[in-house]
Amino acid sequence: MRSQKKIERIIGVLAFMTIVAAWIIGSSNSHFDLESVLSRVMPQAERFEKLDSRTYAVYLSKSPDALIGYVTTGEANGFSGPLKVAVAVDLQGKMLALDVVDHRETPAWFERVKASSFLDSMMGKSYADPFQINEDIDGVTGATFTTRAIAESVLQGSRRIAADQLGFETPPITASEINFGFRESILILLFVLVFVAHRRGFRYTRQLRRLSLTVGLVTLGFLYNSPLSLAYINKFLLGFWPEWQTHLYWYLLIVGILWVFIVSNRNAYCHWFCPFGTVQECIGAVGGKKIISARRYRRPLQWLTRTIVWGAIVLALLFRSPGLTSYEVFDSMFTGKGSSLQFILLGIVLLSALVLRMPWCTYFCPITPLMDYLRMVRSWAMEIWETKQS
Repeated sequence: MRSQKKIERIIGVLAFMTIVAAWIIGSSNSHFDLESVLSRVMPQAERFEKLDSRTYAVYLSKSPDALIGYVTTGEANGFSGPLKVAVAVDLQGKMLALDVVDHRETPAWFERVKASSFLDSMMGKSYADPFQINEDIDGVTGATFTTRAIAESVLQGSRRIAADQLGFETPPITASEINFGFRESILILLFVLVFVAHRRGFRYTRQLRRLSLTVGLVTLGFLYNSPLSLAYINKFLLGFWPEWQTHLYWYLLIVGILWVFIVSNRNAYCHWFCPFGTVQECIGAVGGKKIISARRYRRPLQWLTRTIVWGAIVLALLFRSPGLTSYEVFDSMFTGKGSSLQFILLGIVLLSALVLRMPWCTYFCPITPLMDYLRMVRSWAMEIWETKQS
């Protein structure tokens, strides 16, 4: 047992070192050159003049009198990380063109935004306009974070040109409002239920867990589709930390999980309100969930999953794309959208849940290996602390 623990810790240290190396390499290779996309943003222009590191003047011909506007970039956080938009503004401060030139959003969701009228709704807008979703510009259902990031980037770029190049007085960009609503309230309630259920002498733990699972399934699953995913963990590892005001739910979720784990060594999320875990548990209750015993394969599959998750994180950090290697299937379960492959994998998981106890959670979920890693680190740290105290 001691040798096995030692081997796991050595592997854990090596995994951590490779992840740090991937982060460093990815950071060193990340750069963006606006000049390379100028012709794509303004194909009618014949000449571009660089004014500073992020702004170009745009000319229709070689003549100095053919100036028609300026191009710059704006940047904001989307769902999966920084999103950069090239913005072209005319001499009156109105939008000439825009192009999302760098992003890390999930391709399927980003294609929905491109196929909508959202980008066109910003053409001709002035730097003085508020760029508010569903008010003066269109929105896209299910892509709130992406559309908000594009709007913020365009607003940022257009007002920079208006102030720095055109000499206009620009209205101040107001701070984001704190997004605290029903979803955030439900999440706090779920953590409270976990806390109450684990108090010494509490007699209704099983009943409270059923309530917690049901609430998590209905709200975090079908109503909001907000399960914890590998993409969001990669986002935090990459340092793509969005504004807490607009992403309060995710901060509450991450901090809450870590707090419960550090204090009690319990995985509150997976065992108490993970929506997809609840689905498998319900299916397992119908099928008996122990008809087939996979105990002999559990250890190899456990290490296989750990290896897959490690590789997924390394690739995400190398390419600085949080959603690049996210392989969860629950999005198709709760939204009814996804590729044919995703639905096939989802079907396999759900059918397997009839004869295996929570197959996705036990053998494939990326959250489980990450919690195992944290558990190893916590145990190691406590051993060191106890040794120093004795």
